[in-house]
Amino acid sequence: MKITNRYTDAVMYEDDAPTIKETVESAVKSDANLRGANLRGADLRGAYLSGAYLSDADQKITLIGKRPLFSIGSIGSRSDYLYAYLTDHGVYVRTGCFLGTLEKFAAAVDEKHKDSIHGAEYRAAIEMIKIHAELWTPEDEVRDEQ
Repeated sequence: MKITNRYTDAVMYEDDAPTIKETVESAVKSDANLRGANLRGADLRGAYLSGAYLSDADQKITLIGKRPLFSIGSIGSRSDYLYAYLTDHGVYVRTGCFLGTLEKFAAAVDEKHKDSIHGAEYRAAIEMIKIHAELWTPEDEVRDEQ
């Protein structure tokens, strides 16, 4: 299977795995850079993604725990999937073109969606993400903020 760039459709990673889930796992094991990958609609439930890197400015962020990925969809104004990642630097959220901390996502929701139905839906998702993080973040793997 192939993993392509969501903007250019260029092939970012390819192997002989029969499913996208196994291809993503293989890419993670190979330390492939999947920034900008088109994973829309990919069913990654049960995928082993521990150790995958997400980029944020100039620091490496590592997924941690037994359930580092939490997804909800379709949701919000774009009817898109929302992904929450448990990392050694806290919870990160990706939806649409947004990638940032859960705190920055909550602020962006308040600013952009206010009291709309999309704002209410996103705020409910934020609460679910907080509970997931509380249950599945291993304390010994979280780094102090720098």
